[in-house]
Amino acid sequence: MKILAAEIELREQTRETQQAQPQLVETEIIARTSTLQTTQQSLVERTDKVIEAIMDLPDGESKFAREINQLTQASSAMGDAEVLLADRETGKPTIAAETEAIEWLLQARRAGSGGGGGGGGSNPGDGNRSGGDLASSALAQLGNSTEKNAAIVQRETEQATGKSGRELPDEFRHGLDRYFEVLEEQ
Repeated sequence: MKILAAEIELREQTRETQQAQPQLVETEIIARTSTLQTTQQSLVERTDKVIEAIMDLPDGESKFAREINQLTQASSAMGDAEVLLADRETGKPTIAAETEAIEWLLQARRAGSGGGGGGGGSNPGDGNRSGGDLASSALAQLGNSTEKNAAIVQRETEQATGKSGRELPDEFRHGLDRYFEVLEEQ
């Protein structure tokens, strides 16, 4: 989901702007926050278009109620961040709103695996997730895997270092050990 990637990038830019504020003059702060606000506004509009497109599908509102709710919640959080950015606020409240939007987008991204419908008003942090591991944050499950619902598989690995070439006979190893000992003494 491109909106998700863009929202994550926007949050990073917001953090960078917040950290850089002590070194910036007022005009630079205004320029940066204005750019961030414009980007956030664009993401709200894109999210709203996705919601409209889903609702335009045959039986979209009933089949995808959960996804529509999650995207609506994400759009609302993005709107909150946009208002804060318009007020030149790049601190914790803005980061929190952007993080909430990311959590909702992550849930919407995974919601397709659990079947549509439902649309209850749960919050991202209350453990009521569809299709995810209840013990971990939605952010912890984010990755760039091409395989949907990929699982981490434990496997045995062999030693990778110190195993090159063939095995030497004992007399050669003894001679090499003695050679390196003499070199280290010098």
